[in-house]
Amino acid sequence: MAAESDAPERGAETEKLWNETGVDPVELHLGKDSGYTLRAYRMSDTLPGAAKADRDEPEDDDAGELDELVEADDVDERPDIADNAEDEDAPEPDAADFEDEEPEAEDDEDVDALDAEPEEVPVFLTRKGKLLVFRDQAALVAYVMENDDHDLAVIDEYADLQERVTEADIVCDEADIYELDLVVANLRGGHEAWEPELLIKAAEVGRDLGYALKNDSIVAALAPGSPLDDLDEAFRVVVEGGIKGKFAKRRLRRNDAQQAAIAWRGVIAKINDHVEWRG
Repeated sequence: MAAESDAPERGAETEKLWNETGVDPVELHLGKDSGYTLRAYRMSDTLPGAAKADRDEPEDDDAGELDELVEADDVDERPDIADNAEDEDAPEPDAADFEDEEPEAEDDEDVDALDAEPEEVPVFLTRKGKLLVFRDQAALVAYVMENDDHDLAVIDEYADLQERVTEADIVCDEADIYELDLVVANLRGGHEAWEPELLIKAAEVGRDLGYALKNDSIVAALAPGSPLDDLDEAFRVVVEGGIKGKFAKRRLRRNDAQQAAIAWRGVIAKINDHVEWRG
């Protein structure tokens, strides 16, 4: 596995840089290519456009691929209109029932407060809907030092990062190395071969990238209640161990390995579609 390669350890100055800027280098393995990008977490109300409640509309090809990424467990049946036909003998409704009601100010205030609730969100080195991934550290550093026309440039510490970052600083923490190229093969290997840590990290970065790229098909595939999210939750319980972990292992055996692999293959393909390789 790439995460087990002999990567250099971070020096004290490198640790200081990433801690003070609140940014981390990320290593991504995506099939034939591997490379580096940057990620930061910030409160949503500190970023441009934080007040905008609407997410971007999904791309046409994204909407068409939702069924490939997530299989619906149940399909709600719409009631037949005939089953709800009005009774001819029923009394006429009172006209007062149709009068406009006064808007409830308190409810509106609750909605506004909910919309304004800030949350921690990921910010990547993205530009025009593409994730910039660099095949080598030197190319990443050169780009950061010379450019500020991307989404990560909005954070307050970006100018400081531009002045201080060097090639030697692009050393990823173990937690920030994501081997998406191994996910599908691992799932196809069957329940006994599944590696919870690998798959948990894949779900983590998948959710982050779905949000940062504003890609609704990726977001939906890993959203709470989706099959892949349920799988991720079970893996997390397994890692925690104990009696709950044993029950979670049994629950995992009920999952269809091939269906999980197909769903993850769709997510990874969509991520690949939105990567711009540099260097």
